[in-house]
Amino acid sequence: MFSQPIKIDVRPRIVDDKTVSIVVQIDNKSRRSINHLEGFINVVTDDGNVLKEKRLIIIGPNDPALQNEMTVSRSITLNLIDPFPAYKFNVSKITFSGDYRVYTFHPEIGFYRVD
Repeated sequence: MFSQPIKIDVRPRIVDDKTVSIVVQIDNKSRRSINHLEGFINVVTDDGNVLKEKRLIIIGPNDPALQNEMTVSRSITLNLIDPFPAYKFNVSKITFSGDYRVYTFHPEIGFYRVD
């Protein structure tokens, strides 16, 4: 059985009639410490159109590294759209402790170098 090196969980929560809070949780199973991780939350309609894209830094320069088998989460609030869309998080940049290279992540192929 194949295990993903990072697991991404996106949970939208309706706050009130106009606001939704999006919680993005990252589980590190890569056996490496993650120094920096950022990406974009995409607001996607049922027919696949991307309505909005918002940048979210999960692990920034002032945050401690995310060790193996650990979890981190961040949230962001957005305006509520009717009908309720899907929210997806795509990793755009990830760096590891002791590695100067920059990677990105795709769930089907894993990490790949972008610099």
